[in-house]
Amino acid sequence: MSTEAGTQTGQSASSGGRQEPQAVIRESAKYRRRAQEAERRAEALEAELEAMRRDREEESSRLGADLAAARGEADSLRGRVEAIEHDRRLEREFLAAGCADVEAAVALARHRLAGQEPPEDLKTFARALLAEKPHLRGEPAVAAGAAARGLGPCTTGVKPAGASGQRRVLDRLADQARQTGNAKDVMTYMRARRGGI
Repeated sequence: MSTEAGTQTGQSASSGGRQEPQAVIRESAKYRRRAQEAERRAEALEAELEAMRRDREEESSRLGADLAAARGEADSLRGRVEAIEHDRRLEREFLAAGCADVEAAVALARHRLAGQEPPEDLKTFARALLAEKPHLRGEPAVAAGAAARGLGPCTTGVKPAGASGQRRVLDRLADQARQTGNAKDVMTYMRARRGGI
């Protein structure tokens, strides 16, 4: 009896020993599958993270370009506003000094000041320009001389009412002179104002 029990115990021990490596292999395969799956998930997450990083960099670059464009536009608008304000101050000074042709005076002043810092004292500048160009007061030297000789009223201005086509031409010339500030355009406009069209 004891030998039978010993034989059975030996057989079960030997069979248990044979099954133990298989269990280890199964466990090892299971952990290997889990590790591979975890690696695949990690790679997928890394790829997703890289894609998000690229998207963020592109968005950041796009926002930077938009910001630079908006700043450039703001600077341009600020420059235009300053130019308009400067022109309005000039207009007020020319009107206060008795200028009859404010548009031409402002265009001439803009041409004269091109590329320079505007003067601090616009009042003095406006009066000096009108003294230099008396025809801007509506009293050209030729007309003043004619009046002194008794040749009648000055006819050098724009023809009065009823000349809407002429007025449109003058307005167009004035706009062109104002926009370009070109001396030739200013002179063309002033000639048209003096001589009529």
